[in-house]
Amino acid sequence: MELERMGDYFNIRAKKYDNDIVGNNLDEFYEEIANLVEVDTLIPKILDLGCGTGLELERLFIKYPDMIVTGIDLSSEMLEELKNKYKNKNINVIYGSYFDVDFGGDFDIVLSTYSLHHFNETEKLLIYKKVFDTLKSGGLYIEGDKNAKNDEQQLFFLEELKRIKKEQNLSDDSFYHYDTPMTAENQIKLLQSVGFVDVKIVKKSESSTMVETIIIATKIEV
Repeated sequence: MELERMGDYFNIRAKKYDNDIVGNNLDEFYEEIANLVEVDTLIPKILDLGCGTGLELERLFIKYPDMIVTGIDLSSEMLEELKNKYKNKNINVIYGSYFDVDFGGDFDIVLSTYSLHHFNETEKLLIYKKVFDTLKSGGLYIEGDKNAKNDEQQLFFLEELKRIKKEQNLSDDSFYHYDTPMTAENQIKLLQSVGFVDVKIVKKSESSTMVETIIIATKIEV
């Protein structure tokens, strides 16, 4: 397989992305995400990491029509689709890498759906630190994603990516579209290590090759 740069991969697929995803039976997943977002304000501030075309936002705008959203994505074309879909909503889009852009702050909720399985443990730790810092005290981080079934599978994906990049003479300066999911248990440990409390799996679905989970974590400052 020829690896594609992350932004290029999603730019090419942006126009048909929603139609492709709709056929993947994700209604229950996005419904669960919407149910987990509970805040004591009618206008919550939400940060969406890897927002793409905003599929995870549709039900949330029904629940909180005036919510303020900041969406970050590495694909400019996906962000254009997002802006066209929600023309009358309060959405600020940021084009760039999680590691380079300023998240801002004072968010009630940070969401990430089907995005962070492209990053290794060191990279995820950096992202989780930024997420923790950007949340209000009492704020929630909600991540729905693919997970490895065990440590051996997690290591296998990482080693495969190294092998393919070496084979294709690719540098480590760019991110490529290749799944390197961690186990849910290892993700929970990372989230706890940066300060999150009450970190738990609220939904888990396991197939023969992969696990899909929704993890929720709370920021409480002492």
